[in-house]
Amino acid sequence: MRTVIFGGKAVDGGKIKESTIIAEDGIITGVLPGGAVETAGDDRLIDASGCYVCSGFIDLHTHGIGGYDFMDNEPHKIGKALQSYAKHGVTGVYPTTLASGMDDLAAVLDGFAETEFKNTGGAEILGIHLEGPYFSPAQCGAQPKEYLKNPCREEYKMIAEKYPFVKRWDLAPELDGALEMAGYLSENGIIASAAHTDATAGQILEAAENGFTAAAHLFSGMSGVHRVNGYRVGGAVEGCMLCDRIKTEVIGDGIHVPKELMLLAYKVKGNDKMCLVSDSSRGADLQESAEFMLGSKTTGVKAVIDGGVAWLPDRSAFAGSIAVYDRMVRNVIDMGIPIENAVRMSSQNPAEIMHLKNKGRLKKGYDADIVLFDSDVNVRYTIVGGEIVYKRI
Repeated sequence: MRTVIFGGKAVDGGKIKESTIIAEDGIITGVLPGGAVETAGDDRLIDASGCYVCSGFIDLHTHGIGGYDFMDNEPHKIGKALQSYAKHGVTGVYPTTLASGMDDLAAVLDGFAETEFKNTGGAEILGIHLEGPYFSPAQCGAQPKEYLKNPCREEYKMIAEKYPFVKRWDLAPELDGALEMAGYLSENGIIASAAHTDATAGQILEAAENGFTAAAHLFSGMSGVHRVNGYRVGGAVEGCMLCDRIKTEVIGDGIHVPKELMLLAYKVKGNDKMCLVSDSSRGADLQESAEFMLGSKTTGVKAVIDGGVAWLPDRSAFAGSIAVYDRMVRNVIDMGIPIENAVRMSSQNPAEIMHLKNKGRLKKGYDADIVLFDSDVNVRYTIVGGEIVYKRI
């Protein structure tokens, strides 16, 4: 059965134009100009009048949603989480781990292997994103300090060989052995990404010459300009901004990165070298006043949602991100970023960062991962592989 999406404004490749999208067997088979198209009796018709139509959002960096954290290692609950992502326009997701012991990490990865990445009626798992444990204690953020260490070749090689679905690994490039690790990762098709790093700008530039191609959550968990023996030295933030080889994530909740810094990153990196990520915790998609554990359900930190923000119970500090993707797109549009570029940072750019050849665009031959949303970025339909996984009534 064909799916015909007509009457909407297609947003793709930095442009907006009225188009009809045709999909069949999970693949986009046509993108036709204008709204007219001949249909057959058994076609599934979707009237997109008043809506924008774009390739589905891809969240490269998320720890959980709807009360679930991927480190919980409860594979039977992952399907419900993926349905929650789909409700917010996410068609592809890279579940993200937290720094932990290698035995615990292996157990979580074994749990993902059990799921066999089957379709669960929600967003598609595109691969696993490992965050740590090879980070700088000086920029640990919410990463547990007790697990942080320098890269160990035997460890990361074992993980990479045993779990081929690991597609990205974050590490601090200034650590001993980090450049060697990045080279190994890039040779084996795994994205090496700078994160939780106290590197200088020069070390970031060196990292880009040795396999690093991405950077996690720009401005968060990164060194900035500082003095060494009286001389100013650029930090990781400046290195990532300067280096064209490094594509950067930015958390789009409007809190981790305020408007001024978001627009600075957008001005410097352009609309083709940055993407939105949620970096969300299990608190994402929970109701106002909900309480949850940031990190481990048993040893994590208590948090409460107040005013759409996660706080420590005493309101002394924020407690991680509870961003959901459609809200992030709305945020950056409200900041002044054109809708066509906000969409590019949410679909095409994440796909390019991860070298996905068949996702992130509304083009013939690409996967039929499609989201429809109205002028206020309220998601109306989410389609994954040609199947409707969310429809707003």
